[in-house]
Amino acid sequence: MPKTNKPQRRPGRAATLVEVRRLIATCGKGPAGIRNAAFISLCFGAGLRATEALSLMPRDIEKRTDGGILVTVISGKGNKSRTVALVPECFGNVQRWLDHRRSLGITDRSPIICGITTSNRKNVMGGSRHTVGRPVSHESMRLTMGRLAEKAGITQRIHIHGLRHGLATSMAQAGVELRAISAQLGHASTSTTDRYLAKINPVGLIDAVSLIGSNRSH
Repeated sequence: MPKTNKPQRRPGRAATLVEVRRLIATCGKGPAGIRNAAFISLCFGAGLRATEALSLMPRDIEKRTDGGILVTVISGKGNKSRTVALVPECFGNVQRWLDHRRSLGITDRSPIICGITTSNRKNVMGGSRHTVGRPVSHESMRLTMGRLAEKAGITQRIHIHGLRHGLATSMAQAGVELRAISAQLGHASTSTTDRYLAKINPVGLIDAVSLIGSNRSH
């Protein structure tokens, strides 16, 4: 078969907790900033895919009496539903947006991550630019992530899926068993999770090669 000049994609990189905090701090205090901080918190804090985070409704977030926070994904990959936990540190950002959007007149019938534009100016297609309460596209949030990363001074590429990678890596480094990580991510099997972690988490390799030349290698 003839060779193609299609560029190879770089392996996915997991966002670190430090980077996630920097992204959130860069979001700002306006409505868009509060919403974007909630989106980042959902993708990282619950390990969600972008489409899963964008389809969540307010009723899908549950704060339990024991302090735990659950997120119900109605239609994940393969049209499968699952209930996962949300990192407590991230819940505050989500709750802040849920409270703020009510002041904008957005009801619980709208997705959690929704449009906030109130301009009545026409767009290039002649339609209204009024987007309050309407779903937000994956592409829109992808571009937003790029702008936030640049503003935060993060030189390496940060993409939405990297937030999900970040939670998976953090759980693995904390010693969480593979079965729990698999359930959180919504993988079909632990073998899928094992391969997934091998691609995105080079820390184990760093630890392994650090043994070379050390006393521990003898």
